Amino acid sequence: MDRSLLPIDRRQFLKAGVLTAAGMGLLTCVHKPSVTFEPLKPLRENPHKKSAASTDSDDSKPDLEKVLLIGIDGLRPDALEVADTPNIDRLINEGAYSGKAQAGKYTMSGPGWSNILLGVWEHKHGVKDNSFKGSKYDEYPSLFARLEEVRPELYTVSIVSWKPIHDHIITTADKRIHHAWQDKGDELVTQDAVKILRDQDPDVLFVYFADVDETGHQYGFHSTVREYVRAIERVDDEIGQIMRALHDRKQYSHEDWLVLATTDHGGRGTGHGGQSPEEKTIFYIARGSAAVRGAIAPPPTQVDIAPTVFRHMNVPIDPAWKLDGKAAGIK
Repeated sequence: MDRSLLPIDRRQFLKAGVLTAAGMGLLTCVHKPSVTFEPLKPLRENPHKKSAASTDSDDSKPDLEKVLLIGIDGLRPDALEVADTPNIDRLINEGAYSGKAQAGKYTMSGPGWSNILLGVWEHKHGVKDNSFKGSKYDEYPSLFARLEEVRPELYTVSIVSWKPIHDHIITTADKRIHHAWQDKGDELVTQDAVKILRDQDPDVLFVYFADVDETGHQYGFHSTVREYVRAIERVDDEIGQIMRALHDRKQYSHEDWLVLATTDHGGRGTGHGGQSPEEKTIFYIARGSAAVRGAIAPPPTQVDIAPTVFRHMNVPIDPAWKLDGKAAGIK
C-alpha cells in the first residue's frame, strides 16, 4: 500500500497524538508550554524555483541532494509532546511527521538501530539484543555501506555516542567518530557535526544522541519524569546548534537537505525490550523540500528510514538488497 500524507495543522496532529497516547495510557501530562527559539533561515519551498534576485549563473549550479539523519535513543513521542523543544517542533511543523511510528520485535538499541540503518527487520539482520550475536551485516550492510558501493563519490559521516553503532552497525563510512556518552559524548557529537558542516562538505551525515535513553534508565521513561523531559530538552538544544550550522553553510542555497529524525524505541518504567505501546511507539520526522508536510498515514516503521535516504539521494534500490521498508514522508 502506498503511503499518502494527510494535510493537517500541527495543532491538530499534536492534539490527535496526545489523545491517542492518553487512550493508551502513555501520557499523563499533556500541556506543552509555548516556546520561542532563535530564527533559522527559511526552508526553501522549491530548490529549483528561480528567485527574483537570482541570476543565470546562480541557476546554472545544480542543487545537491544531501541528508542529515538524527538519531535520539529512547525518546517516547508523548514525552516529546510535553517537553519544550522548539527546534524539533520546527522540524515537525515544516515537515512530515508521525508520533505513531512503530519499532520492531525487539525494543532494544541493537535491533532498533539495525532496523533503522539497514532497512530490514530482525529476522533478516539477525540482531535480537545488544550482544549482536547472530548478526548478518555481511548480507545486510548499513545504508552507508550501500551508498559507498553505489555512489562512492559521496562523502558520508557518522558521529555517535554509543559505541556499538560504531563497532557493529556503521563500519563503512568516509568519516566515523565515536564519543563516549559518559564523557559529554552528546555535546561532542554536536561540536563535531557543527565543525564538519561548517568546514567540510558532507553528503550524508548521521548524528546519534544517547543521553535521553540513559536518563530514562536512571529516572524513568515517562512524560511526568522531570529528568527525562529535561534530557529531551537538552538534545533539542544540540539539534538547534546543528541546524543553525546547516542553514549557515555558504552553499546552502544550492543544496537540497532532507532532515530525518527518529528513535529506536520508547520505554516503560526504567527499561525497555518488550512489546507494550510505550516501548514500540516511536516518532518519525522528514523535513526538507522533498517532504510532504503533515501527518504520515499509515504510520511508518523503522525500516522506512533507509529507503527514504536512498530515494532522496537518487540511489536506485537493488531488489537483491531485500529491503523491508519503503520511502515515507517524502515525494
